[in-house]
Amino acid sequence: MEAAVSAFDRPYIISWNLTYRCNLACEHCYLDAGAEKERKDTSLAFEDRSELSTPEVFKIIDDISEFAPEAVVILTGGEPLLRRDILEIISYGNQKNLWIVVGSNGVMITESLAKTLKESGVRGMALSLDALNPHVHDLFRKVSGAFNNTVQGAQVLHQAELPFIVQTTVGKHNIDQLNEIAQFAYEKMQAKVFNLYFLVPSGRGQYISDISATEYNRVLEEISVIQENYDGKMMVNAKCAPHYSRHLFEHKPDSKFLKNFTGNAGGCPAGTQYMGIRPNGDMTPCPYLPQFGGNLKTQSLKTIWETSALFQNIRKRDQLADRCGQCEFSNTCGGCRARAFTTFGSVLAEDLLCDYQPGKYNFKKISFNQGIEYGLKQNLPNSSAESITWELSAQQRMKQIPAFVRGMVTKSVEKYCLKNNISHVDEQTLNLIRSKMPTSKIFKSPSSFK
Repeated sequence: MEAAVSAFDRPYIISWNLTYRCNLACEHCYLDAGAEKERKDTSLAFEDRSELSTPEVFKIIDDISEFAPEAVVILTGGEPLLRRDILEIISYGNQKNLWIVVGSNGVMITESLAKTLKESGVRGMALSLDALNPHVHDLFRKVSGAFNNTVQGAQVLHQAELPFIVQTTVGKHNIDQLNEIAQFAYEKMQAKVFNLYFLVPSGRGQYISDISATEYNRVLEEISVIQENYDGKMMVNAKCAPHYSRHLFEHKPDSKFLKNFTGNAGGCPAGTQYMGIRPNGDMTPCPYLPQFGGNLKTQSLKTIWETSALFQNIRKRDQLADRCGQCEFSNTCGGCRARAFTTFGSVLAEDLLCDYQPGKYNFKKISFNQGIEYGLKQNLPNSSAESITWELSAQQRMKQIPAFVRGMVTKSVEKYCLKNNISHVDEQTLNLIRSKMPTSKIFKSPSSFK
């Protein structure tokens, strides 16, 4: 397992909570953000609610760009648009060649702001939708009019040609209308991606009821149907649900939607290719995990990533406890590490949301021969295809793909070339491969990202 651990040499995706301030008061908020009267979590993890200054933020951006170049950096909150320096932060991150995404509730989006965000270098936005009934959505968010503002915000972003994700947290309030929410996200909001999140009981999320394991399994089946229905039109993902890969393997073993992370990290990238930053600079393997490896005001990202006990411990996926440790899918699923901690107090404990009992496949570790593998090295050419050369323009075009999937795409391109006796990759080759792809168009021209 040491080789696998050494593979985790950098984060590819960083979720950065810039502020505790928020104009909503969502029941499930893992950051326990918003007005003081809405706060419920009094643990030490939420004791320091200070926020980094602009110079401190810039220093951390410098740190990220040096240690994790081209990382996807999700600026969120609270509501990140409430920070007066948010445009400065976005612009600075863009100058450092980071992929800046803004996670907003959509309430503040106007035509002028959308245009400014795009000009500042935002690659995409993330909006939240909890129900199709405006009253239910507003009740969940605890602010009247939140539903209409979010939907209107999506329309504004679409007109501005600024791509966005619609995010829905599965719960008792919407479990029976997920297909309808997906349809609304695609047809009415015109989202490019639809993410279904499963609750991790952190922050205020620990005080609301969650779905049962039986309901969870039913939702996983529904997601597989939604994925197929919107294939090539809208990307659909199950988030904080690493068990989805096991579900697909057992029911649709040839599914191209099977995915996991390199280095035997399974379906949970916490601390392996993914990390979070709190408003005060505390660094965590996952935003939902109220444990910190260090603070970026006093330590470098590289130091915390490589040496902190927390980050080292969470990577020991060969030492998972109880059912997760025994499970045949530990290398391709491995359970949610944040959910394990919030339930049992250990990042290596089992994930109770899964009801699978190991032994069905004689305790032999299962791997996938197809599907998606995130976090592969992005070298050009790939080490397995040294006979293939790349034209400079083709290499530049590949850089329009986020770093955490670029290695996987590079491998796929070179596999296609070897199979078809192509020894030189140019833009025409990428266009040919793109035309044969039934799913979302990965090989976009650079101009399409403007």
